Amino acid sequence: MVLPNPRAIAAFMFLRQIAAAWLVLLATVQPSIAADTSVEQVTRLIRLAEKNVDDPRGWATDILDVLQLQRFDRSKENACAVIAIVDQESGFVADPAVPGLGRISEQALRAKLDSIPVAGRVVLNWLESRPTPDTSFLSRVRNARTERDLDLVYRAMVAYAGEKSGLDIVLRSGVLNRIIEERNEVATVGSMQVSVKFALEMARKRRWLPMMLDDVYAVRDELYTRHGGLYFGTAQLLGYDSGYDRKVYRFADYNAGRYASRNAAFQSVVARLADEKLALDGDLLSYNKKGEALPGSTATERAVLKAVKRHGLGLSERQVREDLLLEKEKGFVSTRTFLALREAFQRVAKAKPAFAMIPDIRLSSPKITRVMTTKIFAETVTKRYQACMAAK
Repeated sequence: MVLPNPRAIAAFMFLRQIAAAWLVLLATVQPSIAADTSVEQVTRLIRLAEKNVDDPRGWATDILDVLQLQRFDRSKENACAVIAIVDQESGFVADPAVPGLGRISEQALRAKLDSIPVAGRVVLNWLESRPTPDTSFLSRVRNARTERDLDLVYRAMVAYAGEKSGLDIVLRSGVLNRIIEERNEVATVGSMQVSVKFALEMARKRRWLPMMLDDVYAVRDELYTRHGGLYFGTAQLLGYDSGYDRKVYRFADYNAGRYASRNAAFQSVVARLADEKLALDGDLLSYNKKGEALPGSTATERAVLKAVKRHGLGLSERQVREDLLLEKEKGFVSTRTFLALREAFQRVAKAKPAFAMIPDIRLSSPKITRVMTTKIFAETVTKRYQACMAAK
């Protein structure tokens, strides 16, 4: 019997360790190299999307930077998703001008005040004469070109009222931040039309001290910059596990709210099982301005309870309510209500229910001058995304 050479065994073990280390290195390095998209490539994709972009390389650099900061892959897929939203929302302008914004805003403000007897007239006179008739808040609204212009008018009004009432210190302390924010009509801003509420919630999570009023304004100011708008917008677009198999649903969510497409599909399941006509808008419950669920039941909740009783699913009203409160989270798909109704649908319809569908929402805003729906928005962004992905 010939015994193995100890040196040969040692050499073999050494080579095997090197091979194992090399495989680990390939596993950790190769995917990131393959996934990374260069500044030059993204710059070209931006130019293909919009020919007259000011500083396309700067936009490309910021897009890749925010993807890295948010710990998303710097892939063509993610870059194209961001490019598609930016192109749709602003055409690559950090603080885009809105045609006729001042006139539209003044008309909307006057209409709102006219609906308030006596007090509305008093407020309108105050806006027309403060701080002076020549530099009035109303004249600043009339001359506004961008959302930031309107935002700054509102901030100036808050500061003026605080100074004249002696509550300036209270206002700046942050005690009334939520009330002040709820009354600021400028709710989506910047190149990606980011939800200010989303950005503020994100900013609060990354700090341990309460936010002062100046901190709130600092977040808003950041949203009007190229990098800041992309930073928060990319997080809003990509920062959650959707479970979707098509980008169009994520784009619809960007417009209608996270998981709105999944929830709209759930509403269609409920409508079939309860034999009720429901608005497939992706909102299962009603919420106040703070984002808290209201106690009153919605048409969707009542239809869920009807479907549960009709098909003997054995879920209590309390269980259904607790499950529906998770509609804005990924975990909703694991609730008893979600699973039981989808299983019942499959038994009744003899078909697998859709996991997602584009919410049926008609968009209404003084800034929107043509017919616009979540469906039109999502499909238009999807076309931009597909064109970007098809570019070599």
